[in-house]
Amino acid sequence: MEQNLEKKTKGAIMTKKDSSLYLVIIVVIASLLGYFTIYKNIMGEYSLNASEAFMLMLAALAIGEVVSIRTKAAIPSIFITAGIFIIGFWTIFPKDILEISGIGKSMPGLFVMIMVTHLGTMLDKDELVAQWKTVVVTLAGMAGVCLMVMTVGRLLVGTEVAATATPPLTGGLVSAIIMQGAVEGNEYLVVIAMAMYVLQGFVGFPLINLCLKIEGKNVLTRYRTGEISLEDINGGKKDKKETKSSLRIFPETSGQYKTDYIILLKTLVLVVISGYLQNLTNGVVSKYVFALLVGVLAAETGFIERKPLETSRSFGLFITIIMMFVFAGLSSVTIEVLKSIIINFIILIVLATIGIALLSIPIGKKIGLSKSMAFAIGLGSIAGGFPASYVLSNEAAKLLSDNDNEYELLLEHFLPKTLVSGFVSATSGSVIIAGLFVSLFF
Repeated sequence: MEQNLEKKTKGAIMTKKDSSLYLVIIVVIASLLGYFTIYKNIMGEYSLNASEAFMLMLAALAIGEVVSIRTKAAIPSIFITAGIFIIGFWTIFPKDILEISGIGKSMPGLFVMIMVTHLGTMLDKDELVAQWKTVVVTLAGMAGVCLMVMTVGRLLVGTEVAATATPPLTGGLVSAIIMQGAVEGNEYLVVIAMAMYVLQGFVGFPLINLCLKIEGKNVLTRYRTGEISLEDINGGKKDKKETKSSLRIFPETSGQYKTDYIILLKTLVLVVISGYLQNLTNGVVSKYVFALLVGVLAAETGFIERKPLETSRSFGLFITIIMMFVFAGLSSVTIEVLKSIIINFIILIVLATIGIALLSIPIGKKIGLSKSMAFAIGLGSIAGGFPASYVLSNEAAKLLSDNDNEYELLLEHFLPKTLVSGFVSATSGSVIIAGLFVSLFF
């Protein structure tokens, strides 16, 4: 007994010593980083190098994840990280931090195409067809934005501001760029167009996160009581890997040829083909939409393995670079910009959110979706599409689930819907709306 007590006491002492040692090491590291990377940079005595710039962006991403984990996704990581980047650009982050870190201008765009293709391989043809409900609800949400902003919003902020803000509020970056071109010469409207796209996530992210948490808890309750199973979510298939597609024409690649280089090469071939298809349609259909569809078809025919980035052990790097690129876009959000547009932004984002709720929830309910899932789908338009759609779905699934089966269940339930919603709004629908608004109002 005494020996056991002595061992426990020694263990406790060792633990305290270890903790003290860890704390000292962390303080020393933090002090060095704070002095050389932050203090000297602020004082103008030192410029960030590539590794330091990359480290600062990675630290912002990591802090966001820590907060999300500690709050059990009550505060989404993407929300916290966006805030850190904005404050960083006001203080120690140089405006060109992405370029300083060694990430070229064209690299993130390429990585997004690769990632979208990867996500396409996770879906199958039946799943894609089954997402007609998502398309309907997404279009309803976009219609709600247009309705509220161009009626009530028009009265409150004026026609020009409302018309400039509406397309970015229904989707992504391309629509914001189109509207900036349309209002060129009017500095305030140029700022409004991009600010609506950049800032809308501060409302969209937490709301989608809340909806997915409500939906996830309901799905898990039904799963744990045996009311539904993973097969129900998968459309009756136990495991996609075990299910042979009727469209398969390529023989299965033998294990020795499933190398990182070969898998990534096949992925890039699909990316290039998606670009060709966009050119053939004269840009009417976005290359991102084609990348998703080509990914589905390539996996169904057996040309490429499902989840190629995970198989090639490169998923983490790709999503990290993409997220850094997204948040680096916040460099334009200065204190002066916020002061000039904050009132109009609050009015318009509130109206857009109300418009989404008014149309997406009742229409979603009529076609068999829950209120929370319908609202989450509708809100996809003010979350900017991919990569937010993936990050929020993955985060909610990870933090709500207790094991791998539950995680897979929730991801299978969330991801196809949020991805399709993002592509319908951000890469297609909002671009069409932007074109219409340019011809109607400018």
